[in-house]
Amino acid sequence: MDCKSASALIAGYVDGELSEAQASPLRQHLLGCAGCRSLAQDSKSLKGWFVPGAAVRVPPGFAARVARRAFAGDRGREWVRDGEAFGRESKIRSLVLGLTALAAGLLLAVSLVFGAMQRPQTGDLWADDLSREAVIERLDELNRAESRATAPKETPRPDGSEQPDRSDQENR
Repeated sequence: MDCKSASALIAGYVDGELSEAQASPLRQHLLGCAGCRSLAQDSKSLKGWFVPGAAVRVPPGFAARVARRAFAGDRGREWVRDGEAFGRESKIRSLVLGLTALAAGLLLAVSLVFGAMQRPQTGDLWADDLSREAVIERLDELNRAESRATAPKETPRPDGSEQPDRSDQENR
């Protein structure tokens, strides 16, 4: 038996409507096929919800109350039992949800403001408009300029020539 023919018989098997000649090959297939076995188990579970002969008891005057509330414009947001309103919890829930939505909106607005602010900068070096290589090159330039500014001044030699700048020799 293949899965297609087995799945057609599962509903009848669960309901007990199959003959032994039909049920026996289906049982053999269910033992070997996990997919069909799962389908049969789901059908059996679903059948358990429907108890034959069980009736739901409707309270007296239920239909009249529903009709009266519907024609009065009640949208079913509060429960009314014996003239007393239930459903204040839903008002609190609505308040909490509203405040949560407001807080989320404020948080979004603050994050957008901070995101729109300028990035940190030093002089003409911006954090977001240079590649890594350009940043390294610019930092090297700044380091060379700083080392020249802090290097001792060149002093003339007694023969009139100037001493070479050591920082220039080191950078070469």
